[in-house]
Amino acid sequence: MPDRPIHLVAGASSGMGRQAALALGDAGDHVVVAARRLDELEKLAGEIEAAGGSSEAMAFDGTDSASVAALIDRIGSAHGRLDGAFNNLGDTLGDSPLHETPPERWEATLAVNLTSVFHLMRHEIPLMLRGGGGRIVNTASTGGLRGTKAMSDYSAAKWGLIGLTRSAALDYADKGMIINAIAPGIIATEKFRAFEANMPELFESLRLATPAQRFGEMGEIADLVCWLLREAPGFMNGAVLPIDGGRTA
Repeated sequence: MPDRPIHLVAGASSGMGRQAALALGDAGDHVVVAARRLDELEKLAGEIEAAGGSSEAMAFDGTDSASVAALIDRIGSAHGRLDGAFNNLGDTLGDSPLHETPPERWEATLAVNLTSVFHLMRHEIPLMLRGGGGRIVNTASTGGLRGTKAMSDYSAAKWGLIGLTRSAALDYADKGMIINAIAPGIIATEKFRAFEANMPELFESLRLATPAQRFGEMGEIADLVCWLLREAPGFMNGAVLPIDGGRTA
């Protein structure tokens, strides 16, 4: 295992994070899968191992700075390095016009979508620097590239995440760190499919509003993340890559 790249997928228990972890394992990397749901993580690590890959599951809470520190310390103690990380934390917690947005939801949305990634990067980067550098991919959103009706809290958090990504890239560009973000559009995750079943007409209108006339697949996100972590040119730093079927073109 010492020759395998060590990659962390934070937010790996479902959706895009889960698919990215499977793809990294299939590529031959050692994948640390992390999230709050240890039972789902252990199933995922087992799948990666059964397919011939290498993985381990670690539970943590991205909104708790001490929990994040413990996660990265555990990786450092076990492996002595961290080569790359996919920080795939985020959620939408409701929708409303700005003046009807509860302050509690605003704070919680920023905590899960922005502050959690700050905590992760603050601890990932020193461990990566010990090994001469590394790569980080953060999950932003097309909601961080333009306004989002009735979701000012989510959009503000994702705009902030893009600023965090670009600023960190500048801080460490001469130290072997490559830090980029992806900005997915509407991706057919498990959560998406559940909502689609309850609101088919709404989702059909969203599909028709997408130039590609379809929604994105989780495997397409996984392919992009793997490329950024493993193959993308090192001169591409501080970039934000939309993957949205042309919606922001």
